[in-house]
Amino acid sequence: MSENSWSSGKEICPLPPYFGLLAVDAKDSTRLPSVRHATLSRSITDLIHRGLERAGLGEMIRQFESNTGDGLAFGFDPSWLPRVISPFADVLDSILQRHNAGPGPRIRLRMSIHVGPVPVSPGLPGDGNAAPRSETHRLLDCSAARRGLAESGEDGTSLVVIVSDAVHSAVVVGGYCAVPSSRFIEVRAEVPGKDFAQTAWMYVPSPSGGLLRRPTAQTASANEPKVGTDKAAPTGPRPIHARVQNVESGVAVMDSTLRDVHQRGVPRPGRDRRS
Repeated sequence: MSENSWSSGKEICPLPPYFGLLAVDAKDSTRLPSVRHATLSRSITDLIHRGLERAGLGEMIRQFESNTGDGLAFGFDPSWLPRVISPFADVLDSILQRHNAGPGPRIRLRMSIHVGPVPVSPGLPGDGNAAPRSETHRLLDCSAARRGLAESGEDGTSLVVIVSDAVHSAVVVGGYCAVPSSRFIEVRAEVPGKDFAQTAWMYVPSPSGGLLRRPTAQTASANEPKVGTDKAAPTGPRPIHARVQNVESGVAVMDSTLRDVHQRGVPRPGRDRRS
């Protein structure tokens, strides 16, 4: 038996290294006159870099960083993923809030975070191009992320974060992230006109407006009538043992339409190092 007789003849390629992937995009940037687009682009880049510094990520090496006109995208060592979710997202949210309180144009961002194998070829065309990078931008453009920012208050919510299921499972559920899993809302990430549909998780550092009123998918599912039964849902108090079970499992808090909006005990580093 020859050495390659077991092979189907398809070329075997080594798996590229895994990268954390981040992309941001500004809401309603196309409504600005063309003369202000360059200024907006520079402002977004400056705000992102400033947020990384203040969150203690100034030493994190950014790979294949690219400016998208009204956003920014780059890869990084996936060991930084917990800190990219928090404190970076929370610090960036605070920076955006302060910026939007000033006289300049309001900047409200969507941010997507993903992870996957990506080839690196610095200085060459195609550096960092692979399916995970495309998926990062699909997450950024998904209807759930756009709707989340659109339903929130303009003066209350400056950032919506959409996290892939892979990142959520490994980093958030795995317990490496400072933000509890109850702060994430499961969504279906779909992009109209694109062959893309994935489970994702939305985190909003400062929810406001419709985000405070809209029930989570878990709540909506619980409120739907059961198919195949004519019995009305019981209106009386639930048994004590069921109430205790829900409280212990956190369901009583997670199902609240307020979605635990007051628990934001995330440390915010005080240093402000300039890059």
